[in-house]
Amino acid sequence: MKIKHFTASTMADAMSQIRLEMGKDAIIIATENNSDGVKVTAALESSQEFKFDQNDKIEISPSLIKYDDMRIRESLEYHNVLPEVKKQILAFARQIHSETGQNDSFKLLADTFKRMYGFCQLLENGTGSKIFMGMPGCGKSTVIAKVATKAVFKKIKTAIISADNIRAGANVQLKTFAEILKTGFYCCKTAKELFSCVKKNQSEYQLLLIDTPGINPYDEADVDLLEELTDSLKADKILVTDAGRDTYEAVESTNVFCDLGTNIILPTHLDMTRRIGAVISNAYCHQLTFCAGSVSANIAKGLADITPKNLAKLLLTE
Repeated sequence: MKIKHFTASTMADAMSQIRLEMGKDAIIIATENNSDGVKVTAALESSQEFKFDQNDKIEISPSLIKYDDMRIRESLEYHNVLPEVKKQILAFARQIHSETGQNDSFKLLADTFKRMYGFCQLLENGTGSKIFMGMPGCGKSTVIAKVATKAVFKKIKTAIISADNIRAGANVQLKTFAEILKTGFYCCKTAKELFSCVKKNQSEYQLLLIDTPGINPYDEADVDLLEELTDSLKADKILVTDAGRDTYEAVESTNVFCDLGTNIILPTHLDMTRRIGAVISNAYCHQLTFCAGSVSANIAKGLADITPKNLAKLLLTE
């Protein structure tokens, strides 16, 4: 309803104004005499009818809630992720939010990791020969036992080759695992022996798991020894690294292993580590592909695939 007030010297003049402006359908709802003449209030019913149609489409306006990256930002800081890597993760998350409208931190982070990192299945990727390298105490021998166990469960004919002649008891430990699993076991003392052993057994075994000595990446003699062992072999070179290391130290020391050809990372001790910034930063800075992670001491069930979702879960769990 449209309502309007009119003032005129006489009622006749007021009615003329009303009909001129509002038309003949206007009705008088109030009159009032004043010093100027008369004040008349007129009203006009609206001619438009409003109906509710169940088939009408409802337009939804864009949400006014802004994207909040606080949870992801706080998790990255808690896990001691390198500032440069943290910046990239937040940028990818914002981009994905902009493209999809996704606001859930877990889903955003999983999608971010899918774009930032490579992921592969350890037993279904690359060649049939896999060399494991890393620093002393990183858990290489145990990882090899876990991989061999998974391979046996999948009925993949496997052999373990040890080229670790530095750590006391390393060969005995792996030989014991091999006997339990009923897999082949070979011990090589030199690079030449290792090359011959791999070449001889490639046709007999579907999978060859090669252990190497743990090295000090800042010791030139150690690095030269590992290079001599791995340089002549065509194999997947896997860096086994403790997930709980200092972020900056981990990234710096990995330069040496990347120079030796490693392009796959397998973090250990994830069950005993609360901050995985070293893993996240290391993989991104060196463009390493995740294959698996050691999540418990259990040999049969202690190795788990690392996926974008698993990685996001680890990062958002404090």
